[in-house]
Amino acid sequence: MTPTASVVDFESVLESVDSWLTEYIAASHPEIGRTGPICPFVSPSRKNRTMEIRLRLVGHAPSLELVEEIARSSLREYELTTWQGRNPMLQAMVTVLPDLRSEDTGLLDQAQAQVKDDFVARGLMIGQFHENCEVTAARNPRFVVSRAPVPVLAIRAIALHDVFFLSERPHWFQKYREKFGKFYGPNSTLMDPLLMERFRESEQAYGRPS
Repeated sequence: MTPTASVVDFESVLESVDSWLTEYIAASHPEIGRTGPICPFVSPSRKNRTMEIRLRLVGHAPSLELVEEIARSSLREYELTTWQGRNPMLQAMVTVLPDLRSEDTGLLDQAQAQVKDDFVARGLMIGQFHENCEVTAARNPRFVVSRAPVPVLAIRAIALHDVFFLSERPHWFQKYREKFGKFYGPNSTLMDPLLMERFRESEQAYGRPS
């Protein structure tokens, strides 16, 4: 069970997050449905010292409003951070909620859904990870990919593969198309047919820009 706020061992929490990032998120997995690590940005981000980790406590009676505010304050902090690296695509922030109990981790799912609009509007993605998370891999819906030993919210820039996560709503897809639509033109060199397929499906669903 996740420790309560009064007994959180912050050093152990950080070690657990570090191990999760290194041994799981930055590693390959046979069920991910493609080659390469689960998240291809973690290792470059850490190597370039553009990954920030923050600890936030929720206390004994967390609410959706509190967890949502932690997410929104993380967005503000992300935008105000003076990043060491020069590549904005490698800037990432992991907000850890070490005292969020297992039975309350659903608040992370709800908060992520509530704030995603604001993050996408700013060209950012936010994802939730916890021991009960039911988010599945884009290429393998049978693989529950977003499990973590400690509850976290992860923030990073929208990337090319995020068409899988931004095709559910027209305003999300529009933001994605503004940034990456040029890669899907008639002379596209994209080697991934699934990306092309999802992009074309979204264009058909929402219409092409006038």
